[in-house]
Amino acid sequence: MKKIILSITALLISTSVFSQYWGTQNSGFAAASRGISGLEVYDANTVWAFAYNGTSSTANVQEFTKTSNGGTTWTAGSINVGNTSLRITNISGVSATTAWVGAFNNTSGLGGVWKTSDGGATWVNQKMLSTPGESWTNYVHFFDANNGIVGGDPEGGEFEIYTTSNGGSTWTRVPAANLPDPLVDEYGYNSGYYAVGNNMFFYTDHGRIYKSADKGLTWTALATDAIISDFGGTTESGDMAWSDANNGMILKRTSTTLQLYTTTNGGTTWAPVTFTGITAANKISDIAYVPGTNIVVATSSDGTTGGSWKSINNGVTWTALDTGVQHLGIRCSDANTCYSGGFNTSATVGGMFKSLLSLGTAETKAATKHTLSIYPNPTKGDINIKTDQKIKMATIIDMSGKTLNTENSGKPDVSSLPKGTYLLKVDFSDGTSTTEKIIKQ
Repeated sequence: MKKIILSITALLISTSVFSQYWGTQNSGFAAASRGISGLEVYDANTVWAFAYNGTSSTANVQEFTKTSNGGTTWTAGSINVGNTSLRITNISGVSATTAWVGAFNNTSGLGGVWKTSDGGATWVNQKMLSTPGESWTNYVHFFDANNGIVGGDPEGGEFEIYTTSNGGSTWTRVPAANLPDPLVDEYGYNSGYYAVGNNMFFYTDHGRIYKSADKGLTWTALATDAIISDFGGTTESGDMAWSDANNGMILKRTSTTLQLYTTTNGGTTWAPVTFTGITAANKISDIAYVPGTNIVVATSSDGTTGGSWKSINNGVTWTALDTGVQHLGIRCSDANTCYSGGFNTSATVGGMFKSLLSLGTAETKAATKHTLSIYPNPTKGDINIKTDQKIKMATIIDMSGKTLNTENSGKPDVSSLPKGTYLLKVDFSDGTSTTEKIIKQ
């Protein structure tokens, strides 16, 4: 069986100026031009990602980076799976110390799951998928420190999927009775999955989405092949994102068209979306929901038309977060915290983006009609906040997203900070917030 691997086509390094929404963080890779091949956001503070070589499409890289403090620091290292020819398919981490990777041989497909319990210093093999030409490791995902899943292509007539409830010490294959039969020559894609809550989804070359609402124990096949013929095809391809078990989106693209479809009943039916703000020319490569909301974000890794966009109404209208910037995927833990991969422009400089603002900031501010004035701005120290609402908290944030100080009043002080530009986030007692730019003289 021929295995098609999703490729990342953006090999250029953008020098565009980043918009205020994104702050840049240092991914920590020692080598320059490392791109983020994939990332998984476990929560607002814990993120694991793995790299690829941005200057060579054939070089194999086994490297990771991680943060457990919201990106204030990123720590990079090697993914030593004992075989330098194995390619990493994805990474899934649940803490500063514990993560798993899937890996496979690009010729035979043989591979499996490796775990680190010491922050990436060592990686231990836990499970091998071992039928040549059939057992292609497509993904591994852990819902928490104990419950995980690894999936591969059909082997012995059924998709080869295993679950664990003890952190990967033992694995149990999902019985054939719990899995819909694959179609002829149907297979999955490397990293072609989406997880939210206890829900797991993966898509195939036949345009179908397989769905599990119980951490991979039982599955259904959604008839999305009526919408898209192949999620990773040459002339037609696509992506998916899910807000929860019921609400999801399919993106379908060709070189000249872009279409969106949404479901509100778990994929039983899908409706086309009439949308504005993005087009096929943007070459959208990844979409993601803010879990449990109708907020969707999209990114493009194209070296010319790249950028990022948001929609707060389930894909109907889109607004740009930045343009002309290469974004290698995106995931959000909540409306206030999104991460997107990029390229490091030199050794240990750049490579990761983190949101500085809430995806709903502007809309919340307009809807609640708060009056807010900040003075003096620019300032040499004290900042006065005048508003018609009770202030719960005022936070000073640098342009990388790092929290510098917090005040439970309307008079934050930046006199101890170096000259430069910062963000002032004001949280109100009614649960809303707004963010303004300030300049320290």
